[in-house]
Amino acid sequence: MELSIIIPMYNATNYIDRCLNSIAQQSWLPQSFEIIIIDDGSTDDSVMLAKKWQSKLPLKLLTQKNQKQAVARNKGLEQAIGRYIMFTDIDDDLQPDMIQQLFQLSDGADLVEAGINKIFVATDGRTSRQEIELPMIRQAKDKNELIKLYFSANTECDVGLWNKLFRRTVIEQHQLRFTNANFFEDSLFIGQYLNAISIARIRFIERPMYNFYKRQGSTTTAFHQEIDQLSVSYLAACYQLLQQTKLNRHEQNNLIAALKLRVWIYAIHHHVKYDPAWRIWQQRDYLYHKVGIISSLKPNIPRKYRLAFWFMLCFTATYNKLYCRKYL
Repeated sequence: MELSIIIPMYNATNYIDRCLNSIAQQSWLPQSFEIIIIDDGSTDDSVMLAKKWQSKLPLKLLTQKNQKQAVARNKGLEQAIGRYIMFTDIDDDLQPDMIQQLFQLSDGADLVEAGINKIFVATDGRTSRQEIELPMIRQAKDKNELIKLYFSANTECDVGLWNKLFRRTVIEQHQLRFTNANFFEDSLFIGQYLNAISIARIRFIERPMYNFYKRQGSTTTAFHQEIDQLSVSYLAACYQLLQQTKLNRHEQNNLIAALKLRVWIYAIHHHVKYDPAWRIWQQRDYLYHKVGIISSLKPNIPRKYRLAFWFMLCFTATYNKLYCRKYL
């Protein structure tokens, strides 16, 4: 078996046909491949629609109670037998020659990464804008620079699972799985994968091959109380991973500072949007004690996060009001 395509699915009635059609109509497909869909407790017609595709594609359908994408992807990995692994989200789709382009570079490679087309969709379903994002880590000249670029820039193209071809033997030999309860679990997985392989065995396609849809209002409006603990555990896992690299302690600390800033800004945004008990003093306390002034001044901090930190700290009420106006 050449390829396993793993696709988590939850309430995908509006998307499943377009996603699977983009696979079925690829300009080239391996002679032997499988699609593994893991239904995560859908309550709509997703399962029925998936079954209809079993007569058109080599599709294996698994089901589980709603446990989110991390558990679903792990179940897919347990079942996969392909030499290479792809992950696809059910509400996205592939460019017509994506799989052909990935496989053309797969010989002698442990990872092939393509660019992505970020498509922003308004609440009325219309495309508001598009952005092309190409692999940032392609600029790395050695393994240390690769790790630093990955964790400091943290672009969606690099941390996303869906625009890449993975070698299954690497995943199995290093016992890589998705952890941290669906919180930055893809970023952690790819960081571990990059640390496990040689930079000489990475190939890049400097074209957008994967259509990644960012839908306004699609994120759940429920507040997740566990987000603070998940932030702590994610940062601890990243620190443990960085200790396994050849980066010196100073480089590790600078990267952790950049990660702390990004992760806690993400957590604060979640509180601002969905936590009715959230207060301005709590936000400032988080920024002072969980991130820290010194961390915000470290190297490897992207400019947008540095600006966000100071705006959130000094003009808290204004920042929160503008943020909610944009994203709610």
